[in-house]
Amino acid sequence: MGTRTTTMRRLLAGGAVEVGLAGLLLVPDVLSFHPGAQAALALVAGVVACAGAGLTAWHPRVGAAIACIGFGGLALLPAELVSTTLYAPMIVILSCAWHGELWTAGLTSLWGYLVSLWLTVRNIATAAQDAQAMLLWFGFYALPWVIGLALRRVELTESRRFALRAEAQRREIAAELHDNLTHELTLITMAAEAARIDPGTDRDATLVEIAARSRRSAAYVTKLVRLLRVGRTSPPVSFSRELQHGHDSLSKAGFSLEIYTDCDIETLSPVISNALGRIAHEAFNNILQHGDPSEPCEVSVRASSTRLAVSATNATNTAYHGDDLGIIGMRERAEGINGTLETRLSDGYWSVTVSVPVSMVDGRFS
Repeated sequence: MGTRTTTMRRLLAGGAVEVGLAGLLLVPDVLSFHPGAQAALALVAGVVACAGAGLTAWHPRVGAAIACIGFGGLALLPAELVSTTLYAPMIVILSCAWHGELWTAGLTSLWGYLVSLWLTVRNIATAAQDAQAMLLWFGFYALPWVIGLALRRVELTESRRFALRAEAQRREIAAELHDNLTHELTLITMAAEAARIDPGTDRDATLVEIAARSRRSAAYVTKLVRLLRVGRTSPPVSFSRELQHGHDSLSKAGFSLEIYTDCDIETLSPVISNALGRIAHEAFNNILQHGDPSEPCEVSVRASSTRLAVSATNATNTAYHGDDLGIIGMRERAEGINGTLETRLSDGYWSVTVSVPVSMVDGRFS
């Protein structure tokens, strides 16, 4: 669907609208052409007007000037010879309003309105008909403005959406870099401290582990710099897998972790699973970095008919700060799925709680 939308957007932005409409205006003149000097002049003037209208897609001012010249030529001909090419300036106005050439659109509107009005009023005699013609042509020339400005607004909205998506990707990459590097550097620090303090530690094995984790950290940096260049984030993660990985990492580091769930976390939608998985990843990093291994840790997942709550609790002997990058990243991920994140330090225990609105659709939380 995204590819078809992109192709359509490129087609419309490539001049297909202007050229297509100009061609449609010219077809009736060509089909109804009868040999004759004035008919030939009318056809030439119509071709010039429509060619200028089509050229407006790439060169708005040049195309508008050419279209106005051709359109002006039509005003010198008998009314019965003027056909659908009379509406060529409206294509110019639509295109210029769409692409932001408002002065060009305004001058073309004035010229087209005056010529169209002249072509009409020279064949009518009453003031009432004159007033009716003025209102009628005003409505005709207002229409391309409405359509053109609407198209322009759609494009500006689309541009803002892309800018917001790029900002979200930037935040995602920054969070990814923080999560992975913090995890690896924390384990490197713990291994180095253990080798320094514990005489029974196999220092050679510890150095091998530190070297391996350092290489992984360098690989993370290289990968994420590449992602910054191409503008794509890493593949989504799974909440259930992150819980398992967190349990394994904490167990290896000497922590005791209990995980409680009252729902099937495999039924989470990919978007929620990815966000909660990355939040859990950061929460486990914080436990490794700040937690007290002598006290148990706990992760609980509770679901109701409307909300899903995930809490991580651990004892800590160091203070957390609410403005840490990790907490900011977790909060942004929670808010990205319309959820909230709260942190609390009480009686030596630190807790992080994420609450996400959910609903059950086809057996899955979404």
